[in-house]
Formats: sequence, C-alpha cells, structure tokens
Amino acid sequence: MVKKLLMLPRFGSILCLALLLVGCAQRPAAPPRDASAPPRVESGSEAYLACQANLSEVGWDFEPIADFSTPDGCGVSEAVKLQRSTMVLSRPTVVTCTLAYAIARFEFEVLQPLAEELFKKEVKRIDHVGSYNCRGIRNNRARLSEHAKGRAIDIIGVELTDGTKIRVEADWADKGPKGQFLRRAAKTACSLFSVVLGPNADRDH
Repeated sequence: MVKKLLMLPRFGSILCLALLLVGCAQRPAAPPRDASAPPRVESGSEAYLACQANLSEVGWDFEPIADFSTPDGCGVSEAVKLQRSTMVLSRPTVVTCTLAYAIARFEFEVLQPLAEELFKKEVKRIDHVGSYNCRGIRNNRARLSEHAKGRAIDIIGVELTDGTKIRVEADWADKGPKGQFLRRAAKTACSLFSVVLGPNADRDH
C-alpha cells in the first residue's frame, strides 16, 4: 500500500469526516502570503467563474469539466481537469475548482516556503495518485468517498528542482529535513483543508 497524504478542501460543501480528522482544528484559512498568491474565492453561484479566473491568473493549465453524476451517486460539480499548476503535476486530474484553488494556496503558502527553508530549493513537481474516483470509503463501501465527488486528492510526494525526491512512504518517519518537510507540510495544510490524513491515520494512508 503506497503511503500518501489525503487532503480535502476547507471551502465548499464537503462531508465532515470528524472521526478521521488528524490534527486539524476547524478555523478559517489564513490570507494569502503576498500579492503573488491566488486571491480568495467567495462561495456562491459565481464562485466557479471566479475560481477559473484565479487559476488562469497564476498560469495554471486546466479545462472546465461539465457537471455530471452517476446512478450510484458519484459525479462532480464545478470541476476542472488540472493539467499543470505552477509546478508540474505527475498526471492530469479532475478536481472541483474549490480543491484546485486550495492546492494553489498549498503550493504558494506551504510547499514552496518549506522547500526554500529546509533545502534552499523549489518544488518542481507534485506526485499524486489521483482525485476523482467513484468509490466508497475504505472501511464503509456503502458511504461514498470524497474522491467520488472530486473533493479529495492523494499526494504521495514531491520533487525539488535539483532532482531530490521526497516521498511519504519512504520519508515520513525520517529524522532529517525530508521527514520534517512532510510532517510540517501536513500540519500546516490544516489551515487550508478540512481533513489531512497521513501515515498516522490508518493503514491506507
């Protein structure tokens, strides 16, 4: 089982997975660090267009996805297919625009500052194993996962500009900067995501 970090966006309509919450207090997201970070997206019917404008402004490659649903309750609403963010994604992925925006803030406010502090490098790629996936949660298949709505993403690691790879599976318990990077990233992500699950949460993560 590949270890990973599961992240669910703080903004928007999501299921509250309180029993699996790992160290995340319910508090408002912090404001962007500086003018280069994407602006806050307001909720409401106009949020989708505003979100797309924000993603375009920071240079993300994406395409809007038409809303769809399946007979078993899966589907996405106000979603985009992310091809590339400010850094490379290991594969394109379908997420709600709200989640895409949260990932944008995660890059600007968490990943890049940590990489600069600990390695004096930038993150050039986020490695993940997908977002939208029509399935139930691991311990209760009758209950749909947030992945079934495109509202969660599984991140397995990052790669820095010098080729250094940091992996959740290999480096989470590392006593050096790689482990510190992952654990601090997961903890700080709680200001941007409602749920952050890591290797300490359950055997699947």
